[in-house]
Amino acid sequence: MHAIKLPTHKHPLYPTPWVSRCEGCPRRGGYVKDGYRCYKCDFFFHKECAEATLEIHHPSHPAHPLSLFLEMRRMKRCKLCGENWYHSMFYHCSICDFVVDTACAKNPPPNVIEYPKAHEHSLVIAKDLSDFNCGFCGEESQGRCRYRCYLCRLEFEIRCSMLSLEIDYPYHPKHPLKFLTKEERHFSDGKCRICGKYLRWKFYHCSICKFSVDVDCVRDPPPLTILFPKAHEHQLSLTPRKISFDCDACGMAGDRSPYSCQQCYFMIHQSCIDLPEIINVNRHEHRLSRRLHLSLGSWVCGFCHKNVDWSYGAYSCSICPNYVIHSKCAIRYDVWDKLELKGIPEEPGDIEPFKEHYLQLNEEGIISGGSIRCEACVLPIYSQASYSCVQCNFILHKTCANLSRKKRHFYDDKPLTLICGDKIERYCNMCEEYSEGFKYTDFQYFSFDVKCGTLSDSIIHESHPCTLYYNNGKRMKCASCNKWDNQFFSCDDCSFGIDKRCATLPKTTQHWYDEHLIFLCYNKSKRGGEYWCDICEEQIDTMIWLYTCDSCCVTFHVKCVLGDFSRFMPGRIVKFEEWRIKTMQTSPGFVPRCYIV
Repeated sequence: MHAIKLPTHKHPLYPTPWVSRCEGCPRRGGYVKDGYRCYKCDFFFHKECAEATLEIHHPSHPAHPLSLFLEMRRMKRCKLCGENWYHSMFYHCSICDFVVDTACAKNPPPNVIEYPKAHEHSLVIAKDLSDFNCGFCGEESQGRCRYRCYLCRLEFEIRCSMLSLEIDYPYHPKHPLKFLTKEERHFSDGKCRICGKYLRWKFYHCSICKFSVDVDCVRDPPPLTILFPKAHEHQLSLTPRKISFDCDACGMAGDRSPYSCQQCYFMIHQSCIDLPEIINVNRHEHRLSRRLHLSLGSWVCGFCHKNVDWSYGAYSCSICPNYVIHSKCAIRYDVWDKLELKGIPEEPGDIEPFKEHYLQLNEEGIISGGSIRCEACVLPIYSQASYSCVQCNFILHKTCANLSRKKRHFYDDKPLTLICGDKIERYCNMCEEYSEGFKYTDFQYFSFDVKCGTLSDSIIHESHPCTLYYNNGKRMKCASCNKWDNQFFSCDDCSFGIDKRCATLPKTTQHWYDEHLIFLCYNKSKRGGEYWCDICEEQIDTMIWLYTCDSCCVTFHVKCVLGDFSRFMPGRIVKFEEWRIKTMQTSPGFVPRCYIV
């Protein structure tokens, strides 16, 4: 099978060896061989559902043809079984508003089951949608139709109505399996032997072999053998038992039911069978390709910075020969953009910037005392090389003029584009400051100023001798501001960390209070006595970083030096929502003010 595009779904679908939950007919659980998946939406479709006919004539609605739809947000109720579905493919008549889901269109449930396996009496379908507990599996069902026994007043899920209390299971041929409740699982490890999920209220069990399997894996067990070249060149066979192994695709340990190749002792997790082949991650600028193994050598993961065993599968960059990333790290929700790129051509590179300006390089530097600011980063230009427009006052640091027009950022899983303009639409998602300069944006949820947008996920900071790595979720106290946060640049070898706002504080800057450059002071151990801010005249906490001028022996709070409007061009009017704002240059005797004009 090859990737396909459905008229009812906006993203391409890629082959997968089985489907355990289908958006096309969500009533059906367990494994069904062959299907398609959308990595972006995490949707799965049975092969027959993905390839369903776009229009049918159905005996339940002979007056008009029915068209296929995939409704994502609105609830639809099937006219045959009475069930409501949020994410489901269905056939719909636009004239009569008649709806039938794909499962019922192919095989509608009978109105009466005379001899059900799950119960001793006949069962009659009931289409009222009140909540109930299934009399067989014990699961609570909400808003679904059911089969009802009017003698016993018991109700059963449609998919449980034909299950038995004792079964012969193909993946455990030695003994029959009996249906048990969770109260009787003291001799089980609490997980399904096939899929590894935690057992629900009722399940099947062999007490002799301590073999347990959930109801879904009984209804539709996984295929015993698969041939899926994307995972391995030979046929793979299921080993339905508890077994310790290392997955050859990801290098992680497993404890049950892998697929294995008898010819070359290859073993793989069920979840690693259909890993994507070509992807983008937000920790690297180039595409990464899945490798069955790496070349012999010492490798370090570009995300978690731990060793990568070369003999297992991983992702690597064909342009940067030393960049690799663990398979599981590469497909994390906060790293991968959920797009399989195989067969999709690469986008063109950088576009030519600033066509409205004629820029001239000045490498001798400008001694401006900080009065001239870069249009991109809005930081002062002191003596750095810069580009200036020969026709107007437009000026850029040389480094800012050569910024990548498109890039990836560790804070966002989508690609970013560099934009410039006179509107302040949102604050920077990294430092949480408003800025008038250029921005990197994904045009949806995230925007970063130039300073934060060019920040790497690993930084060398003067405050610490080791490399600091970005991590999201590890709660720490910031070495700079002494506040707790869970988004940090931290050291892997000690407890040192600085939060995402303090990581980008300028190391040197100027302020009208002092004629010299002032420096960010990190070293707390060498401080003695009390410190006072010469701007606000309040005491400075000795546990936080501060700005100082060694020549004048003055100290300042970080917030007093930078203020709220340090990323605005002095004297320029910008648009913010419905206001037009003008920021005035501060000077001795004046408080920084922002005016609405």
